[in-house]
Amino acid sequence: MLLIISGSSRENGNTEFLAKEAAKAYDGEVEWIHLRNQSILQIVDERHTANGFTSVEDDHRDLIKKMVKADSILFATPVYWYGMSGYMKTFVDRWSQALRDPELNFKEEMKNKPAYVITCGGDKVNLKALPLIQQFQLIFEFMGMDFKNYFIGEARKPGDMAKEAVQLNQMAHFFKK
Repeated sequence: MLLIISGSSRENGNTEFLAKEAAKAYDGEVEWIHLRNQSILQIVDERHTANGFTSVEDDHRDLIKKMVKADSILFATPVYWYGMSGYMKTFVDRWSQALRDPELNFKEEMKNKPAYVITCGGDKVNLKALPLIQQFQLIFEFMGMDFKNYFIGEARKPGDMAKEAVQLNQMAHFFKK
């Protein structure tokens, strides 16, 4: 099962449009998580305290469990201020808490799990999105995940991606690289 984790704040935005096109080419079941529809709270970093992280009542732990069950994970986030969206960043920041939850065995469960990234933005996005791609690369490296492929899409206004035949055609081969 492919788990698509969308960090877009806009329903049916260009990044999600690309991810939907890529998902059509995936050979298997696809499940979506739209982070904008989840409750993921900011937390205080308590990695180095005696008792560890304070328990938080939100959706994060259940989302981590879905990641653990997935065969592959596609992270889809627009380029926001030269990085991943706030929704995605908060989700990933909370991995520090998941890493210290012995019941999740999070890092071991993520080891060698195939990971993909799709991002989209406007002006000079092929250059401006590179720090975002590198950030994911380092995250995956830390987690021992297998970074398979990424795609940087270029679209400026909502709906523009639907008119981008060349980029959309590349999504048909996204999981084959």
